[in-house]
Amino acid sequence: MSGCEARDAKKLVRSPSGLRMVPEHRAARSPFGLDEPPWVPDKECPRCMQCDTKFDFITRKHHCRRCGKCFCDKCCSKKVPLPRMCFVDPVRQCAECALVSQKETEFYDKQLKVLMNGATFFVTLGTSDKSELMVCRLSNNQRYLVLDGDSHYEIEIIQISTVQILTEGFTPGGGNTRAIGMILQYKVPGSEELTQMKFTAGEDFSCNKKLSASWLAAMHKVSRGGKNYRKL
Repeated sequence: MSGCEARDAKKLVRSPSGLRMVPEHRAARSPFGLDEPPWVPDKECPRCMQCDTKFDFITRKHHCRRCGKCFCDKCCSKKVPLPRMCFVDPVRQCAECALVSQKETEFYDKQLKVLMNGATFFVTLGTSDKSELMVCRLSNNQRYLVLDGDSHYEIEIIQISTVQILTEGFTPGGGNTRAIGMILQYKVPGSEELTQMKFTAGEDFSCNKKLSASWLAAMHKVSRGGKNYRKL
């Protein structure tokens, strides 16, 4: 077990929104996670915040678990998985939030799994002319990029400043490109200077080239979210 995964224990907690499986230690939270929103108090929402229907004994109030706003059943009837808040089961969400959560669930089910499964690259540190064959993967708690070879690196995701995907195969007349590597810049804790790493998928790998390309595509998807990963 790597140092970054030493505190991966989780606990089951109950909130007004439902059951959540969260890390025991707040410091072990995923950088992709979201806090539960405060609910709009019942007394402040006499009408549905979407269709303006008046609440009464028949038309009940329901709170969206993602935005915390108050809606009627018609406007907040969908129950959708919300992995960014660690809910165990699908939870009630308004139509707008449900669409966002559905897209994020695809990200969790596909890209994050690809990153955690890992891929193999030649890694070059800084301006060195030497590269090292390393297995690169996202840690189980999603907080670190772990690189294992003769050397070992753990790069905290929130310290990554830029990710540039390297491609080949583009032609002036059009055509498909293939991801063959990436250049990653990050800050080492305690330093303001950027450290650079170059990842290259070698042609003589025994591993599947498609796997390396999928891993790079998933890493690009993560980087597009920005430092706070508000948009996946």
